[in-house]
Amino acid sequence: MDLKKSLTCPKCNGENFIIKREATYLYTYKINSQNFDETTKRAKTVPFLFDNREKEISKEYIECETCGIKYPLSLDELKNEIDFTILQKAIRSDYIENPEFLG
Repeated sequence: MDLKKSLTCPKCNGENFIIKREATYLYTYKINSQNFDETTKRAKTVPFLFDNREKEISKEYIECETCGIKYPLSLDELKNEIDFTILQKAIRSDYIENPEFLG
């Protein structure tokens, strides 16, 4: 895909596209049972800390808004050609040991 040229859908000649990423993540949390106190026991709550997020499955594609056809796309292959600030913040935990989700 040449990103220096405008995109045109081969099926309908549409020029409006949406890039989508469908992903399944596995979140893990550490249960902190050492900090159980009487208040925690009465409230029946369990203190826990976020531990990790792992990407299990990911499907990326570009979709024509005119006809709805989907074309496969790999954002990892295009990461040096596209600047998706929001996407980078959302998926950066896949690449760092201690993720930070505050922006």
